[in-house]
Amino acid sequence: MSTRYIYSFTEPIRPEQLVKLFKQTSWANARSPLDVQQMLDRCHFTLGVWDEDQLIGFSRVITDDRYRALIDDVVVDSAYRGQGIASEMLDKMLKRMQHIEEIMLDCAPELEEFYGRFGFQTKESSSLLLKNQS
Repeated sequence: MSTRYIYSFTEPIRPEQLVKLFKQTSWANARSPLDVQQMLDRCHFTLGVWDEDQLIGFSRVITDDRYRALIDDVVVDSAYRGQGIASEMLDKMLKRMQHIEEIMLDCAPELEEFYGRFGFQTKESSSLLLKNQS
């Protein structure tokens, strides 16, 4: 992996940069800059990855900072995938959250093996979802 990429929990992320990444996904491609800004303002912490001034990776965490945390929106620009960026992001995030009792995430079945390398396991209980209509 190249050392030219900058990983930062503190560098401000402009919503337009993030919307560009989200447009490459099936699960977040309709998010607007205004809604993304609101999400960024309320996140416990985010991790951005830059190639010079271009945002190429992102993830965020929702947490009470003690018992539970949810890793969400892990995304890497399609032109940069396969270089270990997502792995480095997960490693940095998990180190930052090692004091938290349980860390959760949702992913597509084809990503379970990837996340399993970091210690994530399939839950034995059900997960329920209520999706509000906008």
